[in-house]
Amino acid sequence: MAPHSNNTGAQPGEPEEAPLDLHAALRLVNDSETKARDELQGNEAGVYLIWGFAWLLGYGSMHGARFGWLPLGAGASLTVFAACITVALSTTVYIVTRQRRGIRGHSSFVGAMYGGAWALGFIVMGALAGVVGGAVDDFWLTGMIINGIALLIVGLMYMVGGAMFNDKSQARLGIWFLVVNLAAILAGPENFVTVCFILGPLGFFAGAVAEFRRRRRLRNGRV
Repeated sequence: MAPHSNNTGAQPGEPEEAPLDLHAALRLVNDSETKARDELQGNEAGVYLIWGFAWLLGYGSMHGARFGWLPLGAGASLTVFAACITVALSTTVYIVTRQRRGIRGHSSFVGAMYGGAWALGFIVMGALAGVVGGAVDDFWLTGMIINGIALLIVGLMYMVGGAMFNDKSQARLGIWFLVVNLAAILAGPENFVTVCFILGPLGFFAGAVAEFRRRRRLRNGRV
């Protein structure tokens, strides 16, 4: 009878190599990817909450001025809206800058390009807003055009961020804002702020909950 062959290829007297644990390798890859993603993004739940409340107060003030349940004129509501967005933007820049302090190499480049795309997109939108504001007399139609452009940028940037960082929550949020934008535009200038006031903050709050649950699952998995 022929001797039993050694399937591992090891010679007699040599230690056999441990088989490759594909599950362990996959966990290692996922952990590394998650760590890199968290270094670039930090805790998004707090940022989503900040923007959710900013939209709730900002669009709420404009909705109140539009339908008369707040003692605000159209111009005053726009000032409140701009103040809310400015506070949210400044806070987000501060949080993200602190989170990414010390990150170098490719991760730093990706983060800088992504952040720069946000900034440049809204700089262009601001310039376009000045042109639209001078060409269109109707306040609410002007608001719909400018906010429609802003929501388009937000939705596309969130989708790009989701693809770059393998973040499904961010990608879903991008899709949500594009759908909200479409629904608000179809609702017309009279009801644009109503759709944004109701559905916009819901997207941010849902994103915050999803991010909180993801990080909790991650902590439990590591423990």
